[in-house]
Formats: sequence, C-alpha cells, structure tokens
Amino acid sequence: MISDYVILVMGKGGVGKTTVSILLSLILSSLDNTLIYSLDPAKHLIKYLGIRNTMEYCRISKTLTAYQLDVSKAINTVVDHYTSLIRDLIPSLSVLNLEDVLDIIKYSPGVEEEVFMKELKRLYDLREYRYVVIDTPPTGITLRTLIMPKMYKVWLDKLVEVRERILSLRYTIARTLGREFKVKDQVLEKLYELRTEYNSLWDGLRSEKTSYVLVSEPEVMPLLEVMDIIKFLEGELSVKPKLLVMNKFVDTLETSEVLKEFNLLPHDKLLIPKVEKPPSTLDDMMELLRIIDKEYIMKLFKS
Repeated sequence: MISDYVILVMGKGGVGKTTVSILLSLILSSLDNTLIYSLDPAKHLIKYLGIRNTMEYCRISKTLTAYQLDVSKAINTVVDHYTSLIRDLIPSLSVLNLEDVLDIIKYSPGVEEEVFMKELKRLYDLREYRYVVIDTPPTGITLRTLIMPKMYKVWLDKLVEVRERILSLRYTIARTLGREFKVKDQVLEKLYELRTEYNSLWDGLRSEKTSYVLVSEPEVMPLLEVMDIIKFLEGELSVKPKLLVMNKFVDTLETSEVLKEFNLLPHDKLLIPKVEKPPSTLDDMMELLRIIDKEYIMKLFKS
C-alpha cells in the first residue's frame, strides 16, 4: 500500500468534488506529504491550483503535490501498451495492418474506465506520499472503474485455465510424438502477471487503507446519488464510506428535508457552508478552509 490513506472523493458532477478534494489535501498536507490526483476529465484542478500542464507533478507547497490527468493522452498510452503486447505475444500479427485494431481499442466502450483503473494501479505503487487524495470522474465511470478489477480477475482466471489446458494438451502431444516441449509460455506468464496486478488492486480498494469520501449538496438528486454510491460500496466492495460531505450547506425551508435525510445516514459527516463567492482559486480555498473543522478531519484520517 502506498500510504496511510488513499482517499477517493466521489459524487455527482457539479457538487464540488474538486473543492472537497483540495480542502482535504490542504488539511492532510499539514500532517505529512500529500498528493492530490485528479482523474476528472473536466480538469478543474488546473484552474483552482494554477497548474500549467497536465500529466506533470506540480509542487503546491512543501508537503502538497498536485497532478491532473489528461484522459486523451492517457488513452493513447494504453493503446500503445496494447499494441506492444500484440506485437510481442503474437508476432505473426506484425505482418498485418494494426491500424484497425488500434482504432477498435481506442474507441471501444470501457476504454476510459481502463485508463482510470490503470491510474489507480499506478497510484497504489507509489511510495512518496502518506496521503493520496483522488478527485474522481463522474459517478457512473467511477463505479465501473472500481468494479473492473473484480471483472478482470474472473476473466483472467478463465483465460489462465484455458491456456493451461492448451499447454497440457501440447505437452501430451509432444511427448507422444517424441518431440521437445518448451514449458515456458509468454502468454501464460503475462496472464499470471495481470492476474496478480488486478488481485492486488482489488484487495487495495477494499482495504482499511482506502477511504471513500462522498460529496453531496442540499438537493434531492445529489443526495440520491450518494445513497446509490453507498449501496454500491457496501454491496460490491464490502466497505463503508469514511466521510459524507454536504457541500454548499444552507439551512432553509427548501433544503430542510434533504438535510434531514442526509443526517439520518449512519456515517461521519462534514458540513461545508455555502459562501457568497464560489471558490475558484487557491486563495479562495484557503478562505473556505477557515470555516471548516480541520481538527475533525485530521482526527478522522489519523485514526
């Protein structure tokens, strides 16, 4: 595990996931080295923190580093990786035109989820940070990304079983014919390697070191989405959210029912009041930080 905590900030688009991610990162960076890592295609992190370039680690302070993923560039990296695998594992295909294959990979459903899953895997292999706060993409993509390691594990188990049977049959035929048989098999070794990687990620996502922070605002649809995420986390990953955040909190007659339902949820909670000027810069975040219970957050993630 990379750190004491990997924190995934989730919720409906527009509720302030990036704002909450930055606030958490600022608080946790007062404890130790912290990385805020944005997978959000909207790239709000660039605007808020004044980051010049995507795909580069940017030092915000002595103990806080930020990184904004560029999804298009990351997809191209994945395509290049699979192209290399195809050429290495199946050399006979090198004589064919691979362009059609590459287009299929690039535009296939689920390629974004594949990119985000690989980024999560890479984050779990880091060593420099005690806290990693991940600003996630929209809920649907995030949930599909979180379940993918489990799906891949099932597929890889079956592929390993099929490949082992093929090799066993080849071995039997070779012995019968008195021919030499090479035990080492590149395809099977790669399948073993991938299965180990996805098992490790799946275990990490469900471990006590990974925390889920769910963000809502005082409206019905964002709260319903938070409830759906809770159901997913408990049903698919067998974990509970670490913290529920009600962003843009304002206690009025219109919001009273939503706030009542929010307060009934059996999880730790944080209220972030609605401010007159929506935060859009690091200075705005620092001002908002003044009215948040920082000690509560520190205690929650130190325990």
